[in-house]
Amino acid sequence: MTGQTPQLSGIIFGCIAFCLFAIMPVYVQQLDPISGYIVLAQRILWSCILVISILALTGKLKENLKSMRNPKAWPGLLAGSFLISLQWGVFVWAPLNGQTLDLSLGYFLMPLVMVFVGRVFLNERLRPMQWLALMFSAMGVLMAYLNSDGLSWVVVIIIIGYPLYLMLRRYQSLPSFSAFLIENIILLPFALVAILLFGDIDGGSLPHPFAYSLDWIFLFIGVAALGSVPMLCFIAANKRLPISILGLLSYLEPTLIFIMAYFVLNEEVLHQEWLIYMAVAMGLLVSLIDGIWHITLKYRQ
Repeated sequence: MTGQTPQLSGIIFGCIAFCLFAIMPVYVQQLDPISGYIVLAQRILWSCILVISILALTGKLKENLKSMRNPKAWPGLLAGSFLISLQWGVFVWAPLNGQTLDLSLGYFLMPLVMVFVGRVFLNERLRPMQWLALMFSAMGVLMAYLNSDGLSWVVVIIIIGYPLYLMLRRYQSLPSFSAFLIENIILLPFALVAILLFGDIDGGSLPHPFAYSLDWIFLFIGVAALGSVPMLCFIAANKRLPISILGLLSYLEPTLIFIMAYFVLNEEVLHQEWLIYMAVAMGLLVSLIDGIWHITLKYRQ
């Protein structure tokens, strides 16, 4: 049973992360008319403030910054910061520009890429039910591709960037808080410049990064909290689960994003697109049944 504890905790961390991630597209609608890029910059700024405050209060700040003193760690830290900034940017920009369904499709496709990476590069094996889930999901993605003129740039950034980031994080093996904090610190100067030059409600300059009303400040803090907690859970899940299982589990996120886009944000779904989402939903259902069954059998032993 003890051998299954990391995997079970990884599944719990993953479910928390994906459920909270799915709320973000709805939440950022409250930040209109501020551009998605400034929302991202404010997310980075307040994430730094929140995480540094928590680590300072617990006396663990110095410990989590020690990787910055290692020159050999910097190439990976810089690459990770670049990759994750693209993902955060797309995640905030797409809902503010009516492309939440493209965002959902990107996250439907990403698990296939993650399973492929796990199978080919990490030699992870799939159980028969996981192969069936993968086939259903692949059918949905193929229909999505044939139904469109190709994949949008939003989808491409998601399916390439996230698997690369996860592989990098596994290779560097940094603690979750350390990786998240250092990536935000590296991005902080760029975020501050963007806020000062273009952070006004009307797109103009600001005298300092906090020159907003209290209502806006609280909204920015909410973005940081809603981004930080699931990201930390996601990094923790990545450390505890095989990447192929994490990929299949991550179908929970785009399913919830789709529900939010359709029922809350009222984005239109064409008739032929329903078959796409039904196929992927079947893949998710099979994956969840297999996961629950497998964990139940292990614990009975």
